[in-house]
Amino acid sequence: MSEEEHYKLSENIMNLDSGIRFVTIIGNQGQMLYRGKRENIENYLDLYDQKLSAEHVLKSWKIRKEFEDAIGKTKFVMAQYEKIRRYTIPIDENRLLYITTEPNLSNNSFIQNIRDLIETFKKTP
Repeated sequence: MSEEEHYKLSENIMNLDSGIRFVTIIGNQGQMLYRGKRENIENYLDLYDQKLSAEHVLKSWKIRKEFEDAIGKTKFVMAQYEKIRRYTIPIDENRLLYITTEPNLSNNSFIQNIRDLIETFKKTP
């Protein structure tokens, strides 16, 4: 995916629900390939801590991969905090979506909508 495709994917995710705060695309070396933010929201982490958090997400994801042969591939991870929810969803073998939302966002179809968008963008030439 190009930078433009990262942008379009991020914008499509943001349009799914007004409770989505941030969409970050993380590369397999921990680099932030794209960062999208909803306007007029409070940042709870400064840029340094955002990068550190992304590194931790990637490290945790790599640890989960060690158990794939036994239990299968991780489809997504959700962490609930007092102020946010954090979702980690694979795009492919080299990139992860790292999404933060308001804590009260409905989970009912959120994950499936994200996965559908990823598949759509993967198929786009």
